[in-house]
Amino acid sequence: MIGLDTSILLSYYQAKSGSVVASGGVAAPGSKTGVGGTAAPTAPWSSLSKAPKPDDLLKSVLIGRKFIDEAQTQLDVKGASDDYRQLFTMYQGLALLESLAKRADDDKVSPAELTRIQAAFSRGMAEVSNYVDSTDFEHLRLTYGDAADKAKATVGVPKTTPRYLTDPIHQGTATEAVEAFQGDVRFSMNVALPNKTQKTIDFDLSEMGSLPRSMNNVVKYLNDKIATTTGYWTRFAVEKIPGEEKTVEVNGRTVSLGKAPDQFAIKIQGDTTEILTFSAPATSPAVYITQTAGDPDPKETTTAAKPAASTTSEASETPAEAEEKPTVEQLLKFETGATSDAVRRPGDVNWVDGRVFNVELPEGVSQVRTTVTGPDGSLYMLADVDGEVDGQTIKGSGDVALMKFDSAGNVVYTRTLGASEAASGLALSVGPDGQIAVAGSVTGGFAASGVPIGDTNTIPKVLAADEGADPTKPDSFVAVYNDAGEEMWSQRLGARDDDEATEVAFGADGSVYVLGRTKGAMTGQVSSGSWDSYLRAFDADGRLKSTTQFGAAGEDKPAGLVVNGTNVVVTTIEGGEVKLRNFDLTDPKAPVVTATRNLGSIGGGTIAGVTMDGGSIIIAGSTGATLGIGNTTRASSGSIDTFAARIAFDLSSGGDAIAYYGGAGDDRASAMTVADGKVWITGTTKTALPGMDATLGKTDGFAVGLDIASGAVAWSQRFSGKDGIVNPTSIAVDPGGASALDRLGLPTGKIAYSDSQLVTAATSARPGDQFQIRRRIGGSAVTITIEANDTLQTLATKILRATAYSVKADVVSDGDVRKLQIMPRNSRSSLEILGGKGGLDVLEALGLQEGFVRSMVTDDGVSKPGDGGAAMYGLKMPRDLNLSSEENIKKTLDRLTMAMSVLRTAYRDLEAGMKPAAEKKKVEGEVPAYLKNQLANYQAGLNRLLGGA
Repeated sequence: MIGLDTSILLSYYQAKSGSVVASGGVAAPGSKTGVGGTAAPTAPWSSLSKAPKPDDLLKSVLIGRKFIDEAQTQLDVKGASDDYRQLFTMYQGLALLESLAKRADDDKVSPAELTRIQAAFSRGMAEVSNYVDSTDFEHLRLTYGDAADKAKATVGVPKTTPRYLTDPIHQGTATEAVEAFQGDVRFSMNVALPNKTQKTIDFDLSEMGSLPRSMNNVVKYLNDKIATTTGYWTRFAVEKIPGEEKTVEVNGRTVSLGKAPDQFAIKIQGDTTEILTFSAPATSPAVYITQTAGDPDPKETTTAAKPAASTTSEASETPAEAEEKPTVEQLLKFETGATSDAVRRPGDVNWVDGRVFNVELPEGVSQVRTTVTGPDGSLYMLADVDGEVDGQTIKGSGDVALMKFDSAGNVVYTRTLGASEAASGLALSVGPDGQIAVAGSVTGGFAASGVPIGDTNTIPKVLAADEGADPTKPDSFVAVYNDAGEEMWSQRLGARDDDEATEVAFGADGSVYVLGRTKGAMTGQVSSGSWDSYLRAFDADGRLKSTTQFGAAGEDKPAGLVVNGTNVVVTTIEGGEVKLRNFDLTDPKAPVVTATRNLGSIGGGTIAGVTMDGGSIIIAGSTGATLGIGNTTRASSGSIDTFAARIAFDLSSGGDAIAYYGGAGDDRASAMTVADGKVWITGTTKTALPGMDATLGKTDGFAVGLDIASGAVAWSQRFSGKDGIVNPTSIAVDPGGASALDRLGLPTGKIAYSDSQLVTAATSARPGDQFQIRRRIGGSAVTITIEANDTLQTLATKILRATAYSVKADVVSDGDVRKLQIMPRNSRSSLEILGGKGGLDVLEALGLQEGFVRSMVTDDGVSKPGDGGAAMYGLKMPRDLNLSSEENIKKTLDRLTMAMSVLRTAYRDLEAGMKPAAEKKKVEGEVPAYLKNQLANYQAGLNRLLGGA
């Protein structure tokens, strides 16, 4: 016989009567009993709720109604916990934000209404954020972020890794002859030790005799040469990159084409005590060009012609990939020697003679602004980025990245500016001592790291802008880095309206000169019209020396800046005419214009750049007119042509010379530089050009080296790219940057095994940026501030000291990087991580998130916070949600939905009696007779069902 335990029904009766609370303070499932035994009030998302619906309140919030208003949150149960009121108030705020986002997602919303919605949403986000931060609950804990057992950064500082990997240089097998290794291949490797002893090892592949120059044989030859030099650990190795499976879509079906051939590269396995420097006996000028390749509107793209010798690697890009990313940013390198012998590398699509490589730039680079070669043979690049780049996250929608590449096209380091909202890099200059200056525009919070304007101390200033500047409008910035890429100082300066820095240059004494433009008057200056130009001078430590605003009544455009001693010549386009001014800054506080010159109409063209060469000014660009420069050494061919001109620094006409270059159609210059006594220009063309191949695609790129004095073309090249459309964006030339090292994929100069360990260099964190830690949940928060010389270790120590060692802060290894990790001191403690205030939040730059950090324990099968406190809930809601784009609207709706779900979960747990210290109650007394009779009947029924078994 199976007996029915009558205590089950007894418990059921007691639960029905509302008189039982389960042990641990959790109400019996399904009961309407809440915390403290009081019935839970109706939630605003319930169909029974009488609270106003968010859609009904939409108009009121658009005209200023608060999103967060506890006074308007009514509870329909007397004596209910205030936790409910706070949850409902918060939920109402999120629901209103969701309604705004849904309205913004409606295609029928007008631009004017969308602007009002966006403004109201920003206001609502601020209200909700402040409410979450300031609200204390009695029976639960809530954070903007998440709840986890540790906070480990996703962004790290690179470890010193003594290895170097080239790009693939061969496709096939490791035992067959490699085309790149044929011919005269000679180079040297210098090995320097910490004791300052060094030795140079010379390599000449002809020493291999008749042995095939395969990957395996060449690497063995290199290692055998090193082995004969006692005591060195550095060795070369063959790196195999297995071929990937190739597929093609046929009538909607994926068809396999087999695997692509394996590719091979050279790897250097070095030693941290051995510094390697590579050189070659024979060199020629190397031309570096960056370009945007592809049709930005692929829907209208038809298949473009490709150059001869097409390989399977050219066809490897699928249509899906083209749709996914219509344009790509690329870096190209050309040899310019008379006997150019660059060999096509695996996967180099649209290759032309003399091209050493064509590599895609790191993910996140949206536009390259300019490039400059450094004295060490490296290439410095200034780019705008719209996402994570080279392992660094950005804080806002866009930032500026200073990137250093070696001569083989590998990234040496990346330095993001650290703008909180958006920034654009427009100018780059490298000084003779290796210092780097960048300039552009920045919007939002930006902690300048230099001397505050008008001050002499070195305390960082958040917005070192002109008095009265509008922080919502773009301001000019300038930043100076040392040769290791570590920021030395930066300044932000602006007018009341828009302004930007477009040119930057070093003086011989380390001074920095910035040319830019502004819509309004800068402090102490007078506006002449729509857009004026300005010239600013800083000393070597970042102190502002002078500001001069100038221009015509119309819209002016700065075009160039050159410095010679205490004289600065600026070039602008005013009213369509090219004008030059020579400023004498002998007294830096009172610049004086000593000479001017008008070159006449630019004829629908542009100035690609202005620089110095041999004491003269070099101007290059494109024009459809005859410029007012005498001594034409190469005639114009008509339409819009490229030009390069030489002008005396004093702006007199005595040293004039100009050479034009172009074909029958329009040829537009986009960038220029001077090197090896020539002017190097790149741009776009759609027609035939002198001495070049026929048209390759729809819009081709071209590069030319002009000798202004003779008008001769020293070198020229035409090239195409993805979809037959390319747009060159910058050009830089290293007079000795091309050599036999290119054939092996090795760089000229020193191999960089290590990088700066500063947090401000390895991440987008800036000096003055902050985050907060609450050592005890609900307690006061302590602020952690980033300093210019902070490493991960000093930052961890700073966290320990600031929190009185109540938390654990360590630096942990993760692959080739080291990362910051924050944890509770023990299983019974917890902490909360919060962002910095006032536009100085550094969490995203460090790869950390807001939220609770706690350990969990299991008690009677229930997982609870180890500190013994109330349950923790994380909204997982970024503070920077916005409705600025269709993509952001979708993201916002997803995040709001998740956050509202978290609040509903908290309500259900609260309703179920999730409250510590509630004591189990025992109900005593006689069970009613009717219930005893029911139990007897149930038992009798069971007996009959079981047949008396």
